[in-house]
Amino acid sequence: MKTLAALISLLFCVAAKAEQTQAIFKYGERLNNTVFDPTGVLTSKEQKLISEPLVTILKNEGIDIIVVILQDIGDAPPEHVAKRIAEQWATTTINSVVLHVPGKEGSPWIFPGTVMTSGLDPDEVKRTIVAAEKRAAAEPTEFGKVRAASIEAADAIRYWMGGAMIQTENLINRRLEWQFSVERRKRMLQLYAAIGAAAAIPILAGLLYLIIRIRSSGERKFPPIRKLTRLGAPYSGGNSACSKPI
Repeated sequence: MKTLAALISLLFCVAAKAEQTQAIFKYGERLNNTVFDPTGVLTSKEQKLISEPLVTILKNEGIDIIVVILQDIGDAPPEHVAKRIAEQWATTTINSVVLHVPGKEGSPWIFPGTVMTSGLDPDEVKRTIVAAEKRAAAEPTEFGKVRAASIEAADAIRYWMGGAMIQTENLINRRLEWQFSVERRKRMLQLYAAIGAAAAIPILAGLLYLIIRIRSSGERKFPPIRKLTRLGAPYSGGNSACSKPI
């Protein structure tokens, strides 16, 4: 019984721990200004300065940058927190979460959307993000850190999107070049066929003429001599019917 009671108590403790961990991710509905700062680390003016450009970027470019500022995330890994936030609040697959915990080592963090980066080189993504986070962390104020991180996140996505579009454009150009080469080869073959047909006509005509000449020539013979009875001619010796000279 004691063992059973201890096991039940352990299960309740685990459940309570799991509920507490899950509660970290429950932040309610997303705000319209894209900056979630429930404890007021930034002033309303500072939040507006960060939010307005991000709203414009989302409207014009479809890039959704979500900024979240929390005093504490407990033992939860920052990437797990950011992933849950993106699942709940991201409006497009082209997104990134900027998570900042003041005083926490490594903060602010930038977590680009996994759907967007799935087709990119992981090492390149990591290098870009690490460099962006270092530049943001170097800012002296909390406002500077968060603002720099949000700008870096948007610029990184623009860079990746530009590279993807360039690669796509190159692929399209190569495909068009291949299609053009195929069409050009096809046209050249048609031209060669027409030239060959045109050149074959006089050759065939000459061969036909030559065959006709060969068949019509055959072995040449003189015409047969016709034997006709002729009257005697003067001075030919004559015959008895001729009159004697006087």
